[in-house]
Amino acid sequence: MYLLSLLTALLLSGPAPLHDYHVSKTNVRYVAEKSQVQVEMHVFVEDLELDMQAAGTPVLQLGTRKQLADADRYLLAYLEKHFRIRWNGEDLNLQLVGFELDDDLHGFWIYLVSPTDAEPVEVEIANSLLTGTFADQKNIVKLFRGDERTATLLMSKDRPTAYWAGE
Repeated sequence: MYLLSLLTALLLSGPAPLHDYHVSKTNVRYVAEKSQVQVEMHVFVEDLELDMQAAGTPVLQLGTRKQLADADRYLLAYLEKHFRIRWNGEDLNLQLVGFELDDDLHGFWIYLVSPTDAEPVEVEIANSLLTGTFADQKNIVKLFRGDERTATLLMSKDRPTAYWAGE
């Protein structure tokens, strides 16, 4: 009984578990029927909060009941600084649609959208998410035309930009 009580106390009172890898994954999808580019981004919320705080952002408590009222403003400012898409030579004007905390309370999904009528011919993605805090951070971006994956790009602190040219 003592061991069970001790384990329960440790699980409930300890900080969030640390992870040994730092990876984000992002899907960038051209949806012709909607004339838009849709972005789905997945990061560890603890890592995102740490990187944002290191840049001077207050504690946001993203995805919780205690979330700061204007958290979306801070998140959008961070994304504008660390994530950019050039689509056929033009910068996309990405708009924040929303975000949500995963059921595991560690994963965090961010949703962005930008209108465009143009099929992807040349795409350049700059993604320096979390690299200010985590030197080993890797950012994986998958590029899609509808349901068809056309490319998988890898970015890091030393290589924050990747390029794809279609047929």
